[in-house]
Amino acid sequence: MGCLATLINLKSKYKNDNLYINIKRIILKSLPNNQSLVLFFNDKMIGNYAVVVDNCDLKIEDCKMPIDFINELKITDKLKELKLTKKQAFKKLDLKECGFVELLVEKDEYIKSGIHKEETGVVAIDYSIDDYVLVDFSEIDEDGNYYGDCIEVKINDLKKLN
Repeated sequence: MGCLATLINLKSKYKNDNLYINIKRIILKSLPNNQSLVLFFNDKMIGNYAVVVDNCDLKIEDCKMPIDFINELKITDKLKELKLTKKQAFKKLDLKECGFVELLVEKDEYIKSGIHKEETGVVAIDYSIDDYVLVDFSEIDEDGNYYGDCIEVKINDLKKLN
């Protein structure tokens, strides 16, 4: 546990799971038949991960994770809590930075920032954190006054407009 690896062979099964070449991640466990259980973290959707079992498509790196990190994972059993083997694909973020979106729901968390259903905004960054993306709903009125806000919005609460 704790070795680092890089995905070097992008087979169609990995493409279908939204993985990509040169992604570096952690080998959790060595398995029989020259295979490993490997944990990949999604760079575009922070908090999203995938687990792959295969060694022929990996380049094992010379470096390892710091022992403190390895021990923390072992002690807290965080990896067991994630039910890792059931998650073998990345979610795909279909929203792009500077893309237009429409808010589909009316929720208190958005209302307190003055944002309401059917308002349009612009995606501010090209990644999400725990299924939330930063959206800029601000505008300038005819008198030059700035209004609105830039807030985190659940991806499922948005409709892509372009």
